[in-house]
Amino acid sequence: MKKIFVFIAASLVLWSCSKSSKESTDYVTYEDAEAEFAATLSASDTTEVLSAGNALMDSLRAGNIDYALSQLRSADTAGNVTEMSDELRERMRARFERFPVVEWEIDYYDFSLPGLNDLKYRTYMRARDGKSGVPAMSLMLNPVKKDGKWYLCVKDAELPAKDAANAINPKQIIGER
Repeated sequence: MKKIFVFIAASLVLWSCSKSSKESTDYVTYEDAEAEFAATLSASDTTEVLSAGNALMDSLRAGNIDYALSQLRSADTAGNVTEMSDELRERMRARFERFPVVEWEIDYYDFSLPGLNDLKYRTYMRARDGKSGVPAMSLMLNPVKKDGKWYLCVKDAELPAKDAANAINPKQIIGER
């Protein structure tokens, strides 16, 4: 009886392991997709995205709001890049007129997928001069790589971000192989 129990237990373990490894090859997790995308990136991708983002922030600091807004795009959840809607452009213009960028710094950046990345800036409405307590706002961008070119898109609040409550679980299945 003991031998039968051991045989059944061993069979279940082997069946479980073979099923688990089959599932891991049939599906793509968010972590898998991130690794595959990261393998396609080079240092020039980082340089290109940060240069475009920093130029955008410098334009805002110089008060060139219209030029800065002309550099921004929108992206849907599939990573399709479009011009910003008039409504979004006006909301962004109102934000930067009401809360001008006097100083800025990069909070963080992270590359995940061609259509889902993070480039987060912290903006200050007055000079910090080494003082603490100067109010800051965040500006979250979604750099999107489409057809080999990077576009700076305004990150919709509904899209997941690494530092947000809606961050994607790395083990989440996002597709099939």
